[in-house]
Amino acid sequence: MTRLYLVTQGERQIWVAALIDEDIWTYVGNTGKFHLNDGVRHDFFMLNEAKYSEIGLSEAHRLIKSGVGLVDEQQIPDSVQKWRDDPEAMEPEIVFASLAADLS
Repeated sequence: MTRLYLVTQGERQIWVAALIDEDIWTYVGNTGKFHLNDGVRHDFFMLNEAKYSEIGLSEAHRLIKSGVGLVDEQQIPDSVQKWRDDPEAMEPEIVFASLAADLS
């Protein structure tokens, strides 16, 4: 089962996230892909410090195009490099196809 969420903290839109089975993948604008994110997974299932609003495909596309998920490489260069080197990263089309398959 796949679901899409907008992750926010206060007024700040942080991630477009995909819940796929029990894993959380977040879209990183710097790579243009979804990456497994255990920190967001922990928050989603346990802490609930961020807000998770379920969204559809068109809203996910709009948010990604508006820059949600783009991080400052100057502030967290090590994280951005890990995402760039991530062999398990998923193209948005794969994530979105998974959602569409679950809806049909």
